[in-house]
Amino acid sequence: MRFSFLFSIVLVFSFLSCEKETECITIQDKYGGNGAFYFQWDRTTRGNTNMQIGTGSVSEKIYNQYEIGDVYCIEELML
Repeated sequence: MRFSFLFSIVLVFSFLSCEKETECITIQDKYGGNGAFYFQWDRTTRGNTNMQIGTGSVSEKIYNQYEIGDVYCIEELML
């Protein structure tokens, strides 16, 4: 009995300590083929003169919902 109570408390605190972080990007390019679909965006930070490109895989459904220039946001679960 005592173990299940302690386990329940630990489980509740684990869920409460998780945070969702939303990251948004502006799609610079999109491409796909052979069942793989990708968005490309500029990851350059302020003050950095070297352009850094980010690329991420998305589902075909998401790929078809967005166009170049659209803002795409995703919530990531941070543990």
